[in-house]
Amino acid sequence: MCPELDDGRLARTLAHLKAQIAAQGNNLAESNDRGALTYPVEQSLRDPGDDWDRRMHRLLVLSTIPEAPVLARQWRRRDPVDADALLLQIFADIHRAGTAGAALDIDATVRLCRHAAALAPPDPAPWIALLNCHRMQRAPGAVVQPVWDAVKERDRWNREAHRQMLHYVSPQECGSSALTVQFLDSVTIAAPPAAPVAALSLTHSLARYRRILAAGGIEALTAHRHWNQPHERALVDQALATWPQPGFLTHAAALADLNLLAYVLAKATRLRDAWPVFEAISEVATDWPWELDGDPLRQVQESHRRALRSRGRQTSR
Repeated sequence: MCPELDDGRLARTLAHLKAQIAAQGNNLAESNDRGALTYPVEQSLRDPGDDWDRRMHRLLVLSTIPEAPVLARQWRRRDPVDADALLLQIFADIHRAGTAGAALDIDATVRLCRHAAALAPPDPAPWIALLNCHRMQRAPGAVVQPVWDAVKERDRWNREAHRQMLHYVSPQECGSSALTVQFLDSVTIAAPPAAPVAALSLTHSLARYRRILAAGGIEALTAHRHWNQPHERALVDQALATWPQPGFLTHAAALADLNLLAYVLAKATRLRDAWPVFEAISEVATDWPWELDGDPLRQVQESHRRALRSRGRQTSR
């Protein structure tokens, strides 16, 4: 289970942090290392330059480590006007609020987002964080639209921003089924086939499948038929024909999207088709979506074994 996916630099940063944090023990909050602990984080976020896709991936992963809020505070004490330090704090606070139920002063966080945007005008990350805040606030479209426009001006096909907007326009939040379809169609028509948003429609399809399961009753018992509907099958077939090809998906979270495709193929009982996707994943698994059915590592291992058996039966014929 590798949140860093195939990002070697990020993996080394996480390993360094783990070792240094273990050495600090319970004194992390009181330590005054003059940047020794945060320096690898700083470099990890600065090395990609204006590769916003890679930077966003690293920022999201780094913000999920439990010590991220402490590291961000130390970094900001040392350099109060560093936009990356501020962004690490913002995304760490948002992550803790979303996963651990930690209290979040959204109005204060919105102000921090706008401050970070002023410190780093070309960076889409402050606007993506602001988009997340507005989702929490259930803000009206008139408030969200300028933020969405600001993201697109800086990084047209930003994966995380599109995932945020997909939630926002859904009927479960501030939109409707019709608005969701309109949004997905606009992305599908305009985006290059291998853009970082390639998995957006499949993500939405999986969400619909999970809602069928959650509803219970006869619909849940026949939920696997969702993947046999013409639109859904065409969506999966198109992804299967292209995504696993070497060099097709090149964005930072490509392996996460391949994990999504492998999961969907397993749910659609297309295990023979799933094998080349597992080969493309190359043993790198992600928590989501495997965690939807229990322990993610156990789920991906079991699906991998079933796909391997299916391939073996095909080869023996």
